[in-house]
Amino acid sequence: MLYVCNENFERLGFIGNFSYLLWRKKYGIGSEAELHVDVTPKNIELLKKSNIIFRQDDNEAMYIYYRQFDDSSGVDQLVIKCFSLTQWTDRRILWKQYDFNTTPEKIMRQLITETMISPTDLARKIQQVQLAPLKNIGQPIQQQIAYKHVHEVCENLCNTHEIGMRCLFNGRELFYDFYEGVNRTINQSVNPRIILSKNRSNLLKRKYEDADNSWKTTALIGGAGEGVARKTATIGVSYKGLSRREIFIDAREISDTREFAGEQIPIPLDEYNRLLIAKGNEKIAEYTEFIGFDCELDVTKENTKYNEDFFLGDLITIKDDELGILMNSRVMQADEVFQQDGKSIYVTVGKSVPTLPEAIKRMVK
Repeated sequence: MLYVCNENFERLGFIGNFSYLLWRKKYGIGSEAELHVDVTPKNIELLKKSNIIFRQDDNEAMYIYYRQFDDSSGVDQLVIKCFSLTQWTDRRILWKQYDFNTTPEKIMRQLITETMISPTDLARKIQQVQLAPLKNIGQPIQQQIAYKHVHEVCENLCNTHEIGMRCLFNGRELFYDFYEGVNRTINQSVNPRIILSKNRSNLLKRKYEDADNSWKTTALIGGAGEGVARKTATIGVSYKGLSRREIFIDAREISDTREFAGEQIPIPLDEYNRLLIAKGNEKIAEYTEFIGFDCELDVTKENTKYNEDFFLGDLITIKDDELGILMNSRVMQADEVFQQDGKSIYVTVGKSVPTLPEAIKRMVK
């Protein structure tokens, strides 16, 4: 059953019958859902854009951003698409330059606080948003950020530093939460190990892919200045020969000055170099070697059940003797699909090869 509320979290009703529901959770940021229901006055009224759907057995909530009426199958169907409430961060931008020397978690929390929860301009406040307790995950980094969407900043930090971002919603309150998955691989002995393998009969289907056509190892990062006076930094210079794959990263947006006591003062060269390196690491993380494993889980198998034995963001082991694969990687995406014939669960482990829209988005950023 799906419950529906408005943006003020006022309960409007529920959807008891549907022909299809995709509930897609992503580690990082960007969970989404798709729902197909019959065209009825009740469904049309409940499933309006901006209304929110949620499940009692899941902590995520999704708001409706798209509706389509479709009768191509011979039955009038209302198709809706939704984003996680974390997507509300794309409604705010940074109105100034920030210079950070702290953890990615604290960076994201501060930006959300100053742009959505307790902004100086009260017109920017989104009263529905709160923050879950601080977890103190990650290591401090130096980062300069200015005039970007808060969503883009959170997406980049989560992807670069392998941090999860989710909304925790109980039907009345919403909390943005940052978290790290648990290590459940065969290389540790603290937590129960999770091994997904056709040989263990806990997989129904699997698809493996790897690609390195976009992989970059070494970067020249260009910062402030023009011509020979332009400030630069490098990363990955230890790579040699054919294993060295170079890229230029334009980081002109990283200012070499900061405001202090109402004046712009120069940033020390060694500190500015660290800011360029941080930008380079963020960008080169988009040009990785893609190794992904998509699989359909056998939901009847004990000890390897999603959301019971392992969770989104956890590190698990994939073993495939037929393909000669033994890999420890993170659960990056989990799809729960509900149809009239039952429920299926698909998980993506590792980083899949980007789709064409994703590749274009990376090129124009």
